[in-house]
Amino acid sequence: MSVVILRFIEEATKEIQYQSQFQGQEDMRSQAYCFFDTALAVLHEIKEIDGQLYRPVQGWGDPIGYSGIPLPDGVDVQVKITDESGRLPINHNNVQIWNLLFEEMGIDLGQAEILTDSLIDWMDQDDLKRLNGAEKEDYDFDGKDYRPSNEILKDFEELRLIQGFDEVFFDEETGEPNQYYHWFEQSVTLHCEHPVNVNAAQGLVLNVLARMGGFDSEYLRQHLRGPDNEAGTGDDPWLTNFEQIPGFGAGPTPGGANSSGNLFGATSQMFRIEVKVARGESVFLIDTLVGPKGGGTSSANRSTGTSRNVQKGARTGGNKSVKSSTGSQSRYPFEIVHISENRIF
Repeated sequence: MSVVILRFIEEATKEIQYQSQFQGQEDMRSQAYCFFDTALAVLHEIKEIDGQLYRPVQGWGDPIGYSGIPLPDGVDVQVKITDESGRLPINHNNVQIWNLLFEEMGIDLGQAEILTDSLIDWMDQDDLKRLNGAEKEDYDFDGKDYRPSNEILKDFEELRLIQGFDEVFFDEETGEPNQYYHWFEQSVTLHCEHPVNVNAAQGLVLNVLARMGGFDSEYLRQHLRGPDNEAGTGDDPWLTNFEQIPGFGAGPTPGGANSSGNLFGATSQMFRIEVKVARGESVFLIDTLVGPKGGGTSSANRSTGTSRNVQKGARTGGNKSVKSSTGSQSRYPFEIVHISENRIF
């Protein structure tokens, strides 16, 4: 373990021990941010050692275990880091990618083309209607009192406004999001603008990548499970380059990554860090998205509340460094894209 992380753990341990003497809400908040800082330190350390971040099995999947930071008495702490880079970036305007995703969901081609063109028309900056899409005049004709935002989606609920999605992704009677909506939400990220990490891609996304890149998705799944054929164990390997995938480049678009807008990648670029600190019935939660500083992410948004809902997609101008509980600026090369704080007392 490096001198940097050892020094940090020593400082964080002192802070946690100090805050554990008190029983107030702000003390739990301070403890939560100490563990959040620990997660950032672990990501930084492993990236320094391995040169890049690829999969949780490198050690960052268990930040408390990796760091060895002691837990305060009487307090339950959970820290979870998940890789958000295995999802399709919403900013992709490659028609084939979206058509394949909708096809993998079981949506027929005709409807898939309407969804794809309408989604791209909603986000692109021009007013030129795609073959199966919709622009301002189409929404006017349907009696809608809004027009395409011409911006990247800020919230998945925005799909409710888009031609085709309002009928396919929401229950006709209740208006509640249906399975198609949830599949899309699980497969797409509104924040990360980097290539998809093939080490982290799952389900529908991996199937889309396989069809675009011409490789066998099940073969890759088996390879990433390692010799014991169990996911998440210590013998799991990782790819350092998507071209290590056997058969890559034989997909429907010759050239693989170059012709699909840099779709394929092998590194982790966006992380969700969730921290839960509980003392008795009192709980403090932090839900964050972090990415590399200065690289293809939207800017930080901080929200607080008593619910578990995250204000997805809210943006503010400029890059921000988030202060820890002690007021010090983040010392690691990560940018906070989103923060949500929730108290349950």
